[in-house]
Amino acid sequence: MDKQIVVYRSIEAALPVAVKQPDINIIQQPAKKQITGRVVDARGEAIIGANIIEKGTGNGTVTDIDGNFTLNVAPNAQLQISYIGYLPHEIPVSGKASWEIVLQEDTRALDEVVVVGMNFRQTKRSVTGAMATIETKELKQSPVANLNNALAGKIPGLITVQTSGQPGHDAASLYIRGVSTYGSGNAPLIVIDGLPRDQSSFSQIDPNEVETISILKDASSSALYGIQGANGVIVVTTKRGRKEQKPVIDVTVQSGMLQVIRLPEPASAYEYASKYERIEANNSGTQTAFTDRVMERLADGTADPYLYPNVNWMDEIIKKNSLQQQYNINISGSSKIINYFVSGSMLNQGTVLRHQQEFNERYGKTSGFNRYNFRSNIDIQATSRLKVQVDLAARMEKETGPSTGLDEIFTILRWIVPYSLPIYTPNGSLGYGSAVQVPYWKNVYGLVTRAGYYENSKSSMYGTISAIHDLDFILEGLAVQGFVSFENNGFSHTARTQNFDSYHYKGINEDGTPQYQQYGIASTLSTGGYNAVDKTTYLDLRLLYQQKWGDHNATLQVLCNRTLRSANQELPYAYQGLSSRFGYSFKNRYFVEVNLGFNGSENFPKGNRYGFFPSGSLAWIASDEKFLENVTWLEYLKLRASIGLAGNDKIGGVRWMYQTDYEMDGGYPFGVNPTWRQGYSATRIGNPGVTWERSRKVNTGFELGLLRNRMISLSIDYFHERRSRILTMPGTVPDYLGIVNLSPLNTGVVENQGFDGEISIRKNWKDRGFFITLQGTYAKNKVINNDQPTPAFAYQDLRGYPVGYELGYKSVGFFRDNEDIKNSPIQNFDPKNIPGDIKYADINEDGVIDPSDRIPFQRQIVPPLAGGLSFGFSYKGFDFSVLLNGAAGGKNYFKPHFSDRRTLDKLWTEENKDKAMLPIPKIGLNNSMSATDFWSVSTDYLKLRNMEIGYVLPDFIKGVSRTRIFINGQNLAIWDKLWVKDRDPEVTADAFIYPIQRVFNFGINVKF
Repeated sequence: MDKQIVVYRSIEAALPVAVKQPDINIIQQPAKKQITGRVVDARGEAIIGANIIEKGTGNGTVTDIDGNFTLNVAPNAQLQISYIGYLPHEIPVSGKASWEIVLQEDTRALDEVVVVGMNFRQTKRSVTGAMATIETKELKQSPVANLNNALAGKIPGLITVQTSGQPGHDAASLYIRGVSTYGSGNAPLIVIDGLPRDQSSFSQIDPNEVETISILKDASSSALYGIQGANGVIVVTTKRGRKEQKPVIDVTVQSGMLQVIRLPEPASAYEYASKYERIEANNSGTQTAFTDRVMERLADGTADPYLYPNVNWMDEIIKKNSLQQQYNINISGSSKIINYFVSGSMLNQGTVLRHQQEFNERYGKTSGFNRYNFRSNIDIQATSRLKVQVDLAARMEKETGPSTGLDEIFTILRWIVPYSLPIYTPNGSLGYGSAVQVPYWKNVYGLVTRAGYYENSKSSMYGTISAIHDLDFILEGLAVQGFVSFENNGFSHTARTQNFDSYHYKGINEDGTPQYQQYGIASTLSTGGYNAVDKTTYLDLRLLYQQKWGDHNATLQVLCNRTLRSANQELPYAYQGLSSRFGYSFKNRYFVEVNLGFNGSENFPKGNRYGFFPSGSLAWIASDEKFLENVTWLEYLKLRASIGLAGNDKIGGVRWMYQTDYEMDGGYPFGVNPTWRQGYSATRIGNPGVTWERSRKVNTGFELGLLRNRMISLSIDYFHERRSRILTMPGTVPDYLGIVNLSPLNTGVVENQGFDGEISIRKNWKDRGFFITLQGTYAKNKVINNDQPTPAFAYQDLRGYPVGYELGYKSVGFFRDNEDIKNSPIQNFDPKNIPGDIKYADINEDGVIDPSDRIPFQRQIVPPLAGGLSFGFSYKGFDFSVLLNGAAGGKNYFKPHFSDRRTLDKLWTEENKDKAMLPIPKIGLNNSMSATDFWSVSTDYLKLRNMEIGYVLPDFIKGVSRTRIFINGQNLAIWDKLWVKDRDPEVTADAFIYPIQRVFNFGINVKF
């Protein structure tokens, strides 16, 4: 190239420039010269669709898929180069004919258009509410099958908790600003391209289809959604074609390895028998099958493997690695009147189950999860005033596995021990029982390979037709817009089950023949299953108005909508309402916004079905004031505040709780000649005042940009929410009134408050750059009222504690010896206490451990504190990024597997009493099974959540504009407080659940 231009910041982000053709009244035009060039970003990647305009004229063009352009201009012309999200620039063309132009990102992006409530679009500068946005590039760095899991640690205000790694069911639960209710509904509302959708439509969307994801955290936008907006709103904007964009074909191929991070480590048969079974029998005074002779044979390995098996079932059934593959191809572009984006993708995810070859040979199936996505977004400029959008999306999912289901297999793996049964008996049949354990557990190998299979199939299709028509012939700035949308979900469960032969081998008879007792008898495949259908229609009509005069700018949106949802044969669920949004700004510096929502649901009684949800918000760009114009290090300062109401109709329970239900029950003989008459009883006493939860939200915050081009940016918000009318089982109705089956009442109140924020440092040069971003959320809630009767002891009042606390006994270690038991308060959970039992605190000091000694303790896995630290750099074609994600303050039930060798070493013994972590084994563990804080463990963690290395290959294939190869990983390392590393800290529970996995992934992205 003859010359390289590096473009630096300007006051506002660039938008496509439309310049009116000046009046030219010249007979002879001056000679033109042809110039060529290429527009790239700071990483050297081509910018497609950048505007190249000859200043002062209508002469211009846009860059092609390689970032190249050619334009004929006057010899002394000035070129204007601009593109959304980048800083614009002007260059003179005199003396040069070829250029390489490097555009720098406008990190302030004050005029970037963002999508807020009800698909309303406004510049980022004018946003008065609390919202955060993530773009597709960050989403695609996480090689996960479920979009929920790609959000962990990336958005301030969003807390994620993933409790399973099962393919197709591994979505993390999402909480915007923590937990604000102890009711059944904490999930945010999902909105895709302006319309409410179900959770799976979000979880299973392909990240390649997504342009941005925003979360609306305060009432300034969520109030528009009325009774659905209290838990916050997640707004997804999918990709669309751009005007004057040449066709671009984007292909991504990825192949990954899923790796189990943590599993229990089963002890051998001898280890478990010696460290648990014999001790348990001795402490319980029962006879044991593990005699000294048996133990000797187990110890020296001479035991008959069929009578005294030693099977590591974890290794036998679960493999450490499985495969994942993802493919996507999308095409975008435009013609004169049509913009289009079309995408198709496929995902295949294997399971951790072994023996898939035998499973496939027997049934022609392979355990795993398959998903196919399709999306088509078409924009049509039908007339100069009418624009039409036609969006269509479809998704097909198929999940396959052993007929018993993965949950049962993992449950058996939790409890089965090495000597429970052999896999095979001497004659090759499947085993069932052993010499030391009566037949009880099913043969897991048989369940995985010979018990049949299930298939869960789901198909989803949804589409939207919308049109917006300018009414400027009536009033300038006036328009009307309408939406018609549908969503159909079909689910089919097919189970083809069969039994398999299994035998209890009992050894050799006196005549030398083997003795077998059959338990399982093989059968042919039988078929069962069910189907479910869910249909939703959405209608929406909007009136839009936007006007600017002088320093004043006003916007108005008024809409009415109606949603009908039918599930199977049920009566339809219905929502309908009105809402409006009014915004005003002065000098593009002072902003006011008012939102009004009025909507309701058929699930509530007449006269109480609709609610009014107002909100208001303010913003001030203080950095534009004259008194700060000489503060050179202060690039941007914005102050915000909002207050408003929202609702939550996901209150749990059955529908129409305002009705009293009756059923035939009992009766009585009446009359001179008594005749039996059928009686009726109320199965539920209706609550005529049942209604939605009500949320009052207050938010204040600021956004700060420091140094040149906002190299350092900071945003912090404080929030406070009071959630009232939470559906609560009545606790203050006295039993002596004789009223049973009462419906829940809207009496609960919870307050939630905290902070969220983000600080970022970014710097880009011509061919390199770096970034560091730290974001976090702290949300602490408190139960104000739960309809709990005033307890006899003040310390048992759960009011004032966070959601997730319950009453239980406070553990104070273990009984050290019989003297300790004698001198301690009486505990009657077991018939007899022995040294090594859990010892509990006598809270009321009456000498007896009973329900009066229970105190509140935490059992809430949702952490009050969560955040992420990401950093990375780019150099020429290379890029590198890392994400660390952590959480603190959560607790949950943690009961490790007793057959784990690491657990056995922590059991209480006389020799280990000072280091013991678990009580002494004995039959009838009532003492340790009581509700107690003993099993409560911190779920704090720090994870190396994501790492990616990528390289953009030099252009060497004609027709290929960009080729990038990359390697990335997910859940690469974990640091936590679990003393037995047998599971992920997010999965702590009294169960063995499909483990969360580590992902190593390789991919290539090619653009044509």
